Amino acid sequence: MEKYVIEMPQEVKDIIRQIEQSGFEAYAVGGCVRDCILGRVPQDWDITTSALPEQIKAVFRRTIDTGIQHGTVTVMIGKNGYEITTYRIDGEYKDCRHPEQVEFSASLKDDLKRRDFTINAMAYNERDGLVDEFEGIEDLEKKVIRCVGDARERFTEDALRMMRAVRFSAQLGFEIEKNTYSAISELAPSISHVSMERVQVELVKTLLSEHPEYVMRYQETGLFSHVLPEVGRLLGSKYAKSAVAMLKNAGKTPVQRYAALLNTLEPEAARAVLKSLKLDNYTIEHAVKLVANSKIVIEENEPAVREAIHRYGRELLLMMFEHEETIIAAKEEITGIKLYGRRKHLTVLRAMYEEITKRGDCISVKDLDITGNDLMEYGLKGPQIGRTLDKLLHIVIENPRLNDKATLIALIEHLD
Repeated sequence: MEKYVIEMPQEVKDIIRQIEQSGFEAYAVGGCVRDCILGRVPQDWDITTSALPEQIKAVFRRTIDTGIQHGTVTVMIGKNGYEITTYRIDGEYKDCRHPEQVEFSASLKDDLKRRDFTINAMAYNERDGLVDEFEGIEDLEKKVIRCVGDARERFTEDALRMMRAVRFSAQLGFEIEKNTYSAISELAPSISHVSMERVQVELVKTLLSEHPEYVMRYQETGLFSHVLPEVGRLLGSKYAKSAVAMLKNAGKTPVQRYAALLNTLEPEAARAVLKSLKLDNYTIEHAVKLVANSKIVIEENEPAVREAIHRYGRELLLMMFEHEETIIAAKEEITGIKLYGRRKHLTVLRAMYEEITKRGDCISVKDLDITGNDLMEYGLKGPQIGRTLDKLLHIVIENPRLNDKATLIALIEHLD
């Protein structure tokens, strides 16, 4: 095997060295090893060891029992935490998600063979170099996602691994190996045992990846039929091509990608999907508003743009511009026809928005050069005040030069 040298952070080297000096084995393991080999920067570093949790706690001064029943202790080095897990053999999985019991092992290979995919089942330390018992390097070179051992066993143990297979394929641009893909299709109904919060984590990582179009694999394997049937139907319909093109051209935020995926649904259907995913209110509300407003046409003049800023707010309006750009790009991709008119219209609207913002034009009641107190002095009362301010605001939105206290007071008499 080619010798791979992985540059680990000094803190990880120090942890492994301390464990080894105490008479135990220790390796960086899993995603951090995979990412280093791929030239990517690991998000975190996990360490596996032959030492038991109590022995790890005896080696390090600051530890947290993050998952001690499963063999995991977090070692704190300064402000950074590193999860250290004892080699283990998982017992029977009765809920398609968690082992009923965990048995600790003295063998690194035992620990690696319980992991999900070959590319995640490699370990490394400076003494032994890369430990690759299941041809993870070969699969990295082939660019395939393949289960460790029997795919059906791995997915029966933990149904979420089926979504993780699709997610990794999207993040890395890899294909899913034939037997692994077949096992997903066969066992897809068991995904219903997984919480929607966990489903959402894998889905959003897929949507935010470099290949959001791989979301089709959730539909093709039948996974969506059991957790997001509405999306499954959408991606199995004539609108699938539009959804995929939208995703490929959408901004890389959850709001933009969810809005792109669901753009052909009715707003309330989109809301129901997003609520079922247990998403935060911000993402739900903004994505639904983008879907609801995707057919809105703003006229190409400053009063119309000021009215749009007032009605939708600056943040949402900018999101709407971005969503419109996604729609244009998707239509161009599907038809092969450049939509110069729509692009020019959007460019003009954005330029007007920038100019209006730069000038500080009045777009809300608080920007008016008159207040409720002024109207009370004028003799207005209760609901009259709010109605009058609103009418004056729309006059000023049409003509900002009228935003002068004396002028506005003079206008009151001429209001309906």
